[in-house]
Amino acid sequence: MVTISLPPEVESRLQVEASRHGLPKEEYARNLIVEHLPPTGEGSSLAALLAQWEQEDATTDAAEIARRNQEVEEFKAAMNRNRLEMEGPESRKLFP
Repeated sequence: MVTISLPPEVESRLQVEASRHGLPKEEYARNLIVEHLPPTGEGSSLAALLAQWEQEDATTDAAEIARRNQEVEEFKAAMNRNRLEMEGPESRKLFP
């Protein structure tokens, strides 16, 4: 168990927000801490984070998928164009 001391103005703000959410201030504070701590174990790996982001952005909307694909193609073309401008015509394309 951890006990923390809060300045009166912070405790007052905590009480207001806890009441607004219909929770006791201790439970509201606990929820805030848990929500903002970094994940542990499996969830803390970069691969897990990228998988989470991919899941959050997942879509089956054909128009959105086409828009995203077009954006990727434009990005790759811009990267190749930049390489050509920086290194000349003999430069290796990043995205053939």
